[in-house]
Amino acid sequence: MLKKIKTLIPVLTIFLMLGCKDNKAENTLEIETQTESSEKKNITEPTKTNKVESENFGGIWVNKKYADKLLATKSPKKSQDIAPITMMELPTDINKEGKVIWGFHEGVNAQVVKKNNKYEIKFKEGDEPALALELKNGMLKTKKDEFIKLNSAANKNDYHVVEELLFAGKYDLDGKQVEFTPTGKIIGWDNFTYYSVLIDYYDAGMQVDQIRLGKSFENSKLYGFDFKKDKLNIYELKCVEPEGKYCNVVKNGKKLYKLTKQ
Repeated sequence: MLKKIKTLIPVLTIFLMLGCKDNKAENTLEIETQTESSEKKNITEPTKTNKVESENFGGIWVNKKYADKLLATKSPKKSQDIAPITMMELPTDINKEGKVIWGFHEGVNAQVVKKNNKYEIKFKEGDEPALALELKNGMLKTKKDEFIKLNSAANKNDYHVVEELLFAGKYDLDGKQVEFTPTGKIIGWDNFTYYSVLIDYYDAGMQVDQIRLGKSFENSKLYGFDFKKDKLNIYELKCVEPEGKYCNVVKNGKKLYKLTKQ
């Protein structure tokens, strides 16, 4: 979840306007063929639309370097710096507005455009050069990076990145089965039905990996967490350097829950 709190670094560009729908589209040049007789076939002229031809860019795309490091370290905090562009939120239609996101912290508006029979991302602000795009074997490629597409769409402020890539699955909690879904729901845990894993750790009070647990976003609080092999440990967060209503430095306090991933 991209969360605006007291930040420690300068804002490089505009803040994200979050929210996206994972739309799918088939493409653009359609040829209507009608057989009037066994001797004659009429083919209409191609009809041009804004749909991306033979491509399906629409959705949330996560940098594969980030995904690989996340699975290796099981820590979104340790994985955040692996690549400058960590995520792209792209539209299904060309020339529609999307987002390119740096470090899960900030991003700019961008468009998927077609140029010389190829596709690229053109930034609407700043002087960033356009990024050439290629969709191959279900993976989105730029010159420097590869991106994988999430199955779930963003929901308000939640992108469900770590939820889908790392947390999703069934766990044992004191002999009881608990399930974390890819879309931020918890099934079978009386205490919690909602969860959201933080992906932006460039702000104050972000010294440990954190997860939001509760009945809903409005009725939830932050906890620390870590994975030890197949063990998910959830901790009370302890503020060790408060500043007014903010906390500059936190650490994991008392261990509250231990779940074993099945």
